[in-house]
Amino acid sequence: MHHFRCGFLAAGLVALPFAAPAFAAAPLDCSTAAIPPGPVKGSVGGKPFVPKSAEVVIGKGFAVNQVKFDSYDLTLEVDGVFNALTVRVIGREGTNATGRAFRLLPTDSIGAQPMAYPGTPEVQGWDLHLEAANVDTSFTQETASMRLEYGPRKGNVLPGKIMFCAPDEKATIAGSFDAVIRK
Repeated sequence: MHHFRCGFLAAGLVALPFAAPAFAAAPLDCSTAAIPPGPVKGSVGGKPFVPKSAEVVIGKGFAVNQVKFDSYDLTLEVDGVFNALTVRVIGREGTNATGRAFRLLPTDSIGAQPMAYPGTPEVQGWDLHLEAANVDTSFTQETASMRLEYGPRKGNVLPGKIMFCAPDEKATIAGSFDAVIRK
């Protein structure tokens, strides 16, 4: 089971350093870019990023200022937890991720981010690790934008699509996945 290593925002108390991606391979804003068809893949620092597995850990009862949320920790794993993209998104307790799009905007204003609740961004964090590219980074260190969409649950699988860009790491990861649900 993957343990999410990234610290998360708490009620918008930490300012995130967002900016528009600067490298030519990525769109200016991955939160609005079309997600290409086909299985999720990409590149990080010029090295291939091709996940072999996907899982989503669903957590219940995460609270910020007495408001409860459900969390969805998606991990796209290439080869072990040290070669993976992990993203945490949240929604109000009892809401379902099915049919939802979660976005991380290329802005340095937390108030401009899509909110799960006033003062609490729906994207709580991300980690990107790829040993082959010598990349080990997170939202506290780097800039990124993203669009993550979940489809209808199919038994113990939550299908989805992602478009993720981290320009400082020359990272673009995009496509569809079938994430095994863990609780």
